[in-house]
Amino acid sequence: MAELRKRLALWQLALLTLAYFAAGKFGLALAVVNASVSPVWPPTGIAFASFLLLGPRVWPAIFVGAFLVNVTTTGSVATSIGIAIGNTLEGRLGADLVQLFANGRGVFNRARDVFKFVVLGGLFSTTVSATIGVSSLTLGGYAHWREYPAIWFTWWLGDAVGALIVGPVLVLWSVRGGVPRSLARRLEGVGLFATVVAVGALVFFGFVGQPLTFLCVPPLVWAAFRFGRRETAAAIAILSGLAIGGTVRGLGPFADGPPNEALLLLQAFLGTMAVMSILIAAVVAERKRDEAALAHLASIVEFSDDAIVSGTLEGVVTSWNAGAERLYGYSAAEAVGRPISIIIPPDHPNELLRVLARLKRGEHIQPYETARLRKDGTRVQVSLAISPLRSPSGAVIGASAIGRDITEKKRADSALREAATLRSVTSLAVAAAHEINNPLTVVSGELQLLSREVGARWGSRLAPMLEALERIREVVMRMNQITRLVPAERQRHLPEMLDLGKSSGRAEPPDDDPERTP
Repeated sequence: MAELRKRLALWQLALLTLAYFAAGKFGLALAVVNASVSPVWPPTGIAFASFLLLGPRVWPAIFVGAFLVNVTTTGSVATSIGIAIGNTLEGRLGADLVQLFANGRGVFNRARDVFKFVVLGGLFSTTVSATIGVSSLTLGGYAHWREYPAIWFTWWLGDAVGALIVGPVLVLWSVRGGVPRSLARRLEGVGLFATVVAVGALVFFGFVGQPLTFLCVPPLVWAAFRFGRRETAAAIAILSGLAIGGTVRGLGPFADGPPNEALLLLQAFLGTMAVMSILIAAVVAERKRDEAALAHLASIVEFSDDAIVSGTLEGVVTSWNAGAERLYGYSAAEAVGRPISIIIPPDHPNELLRVLARLKRGEHIQPYETARLRKDGTRVQVSLAISPLRSPSGAVIGASAIGRDITEKKRADSALREAATLRSVTSLAVAAAHEINNPLTVVSGELQLLSREVGARWGSRLAPMLEALERIREVVMRMNQITRLVPAERQRHLPEMLDLGKSSGRAEPPDDDPERTP
């Protein structure tokens, strides 16, 4: 497997070297100011995309390809090595800068990253190759120092436009994209590229004889809005090929003047069109992603069980989801545009004012429990969390509240508290019964003996004591019987069983509950 990967890597490098060499030969075929300098240089885009997509390991392919292009054209081995070094560093630097600062392979996903690509990968990194390359030619005696600025500018512009046009095509088409499934969409794609070819032929091959460069804009905008970044990059590449072909033949709006100047003007135009088109496509892609994200969030909000309400800082409702309709009873049509105070109970007069004051300061209000009014006038216990809504500049412009019905939770909490209290009372009753029962038996027995000994005179005075002791005995018996009841029976019958006013001879737990334990 390792050997297979190695062979595959060598095969990729060989193919990349061949592609760079062929593109370089095409570029140098258009050289005017110097045999090694061309205003059209597609290899820069190949080098940039290769380093960005495949990593630093491709440097031998770029270096060898650049060396072969120059050593087989003109110059010495030394100048060819210098130029190859510059071309390799140019691609590596552009890719590294884009990787670090412009989202790497996703550089064309956002407009701000496209701007960074233009500056870092298109305009800045290409100065390295231009400087090293022209210096190598000048030091090697293949160019005069007085020609340095003109040669440098030609080199730099050719490399920059090559990066701006070829780089996006290779990067974007290296990622598999969705193929339009509908026949109408496919036919529209065919129509788009047919229009690009027709416009390119019309504008740059001079079939009309009028300057019609403005016609290049509509098909590129069409591609950006209706298709995407991949199709837009392909459209500008096709248009560029037609434009270069027509200008080299002395046709089109840029053919007037010396050949090198004509190609430089054309490259400046094509570079501008490329930047504009890719930027528009990136903006459209961002907008579509944002719309999809907003639709997803809107779906979550709409179908949430929680009541989600937004409003202004004056307390006027601006949105009202289905959860709010279910919780508060008002439909969205009834609630939107009305003050939020329609659901605030009259006995909470200052709650809204306090909340709005905190929101205006930009504070987030953590969940708190409160009461709200339904449309039918009933109260509902809710838990509210409120957050400020901000504008793109950061100013607080409204608020969003999430409300959750906690009525059942409050009931459950109350039941738990009652159960805990009942357990405490039960434990206390059982303990008290145990502590009282033995002394009570002793006292009762002694009083009965004393009553028989003192006779009728004093016995009548002891009788109420004995009756009181009997009532206490009944309570103790009931307290002992508490442990025989299930929890539900305890809560229902405990007050009756501990009623000291009961005077029945024997206290028994009620028999109306079939779940009572024997």
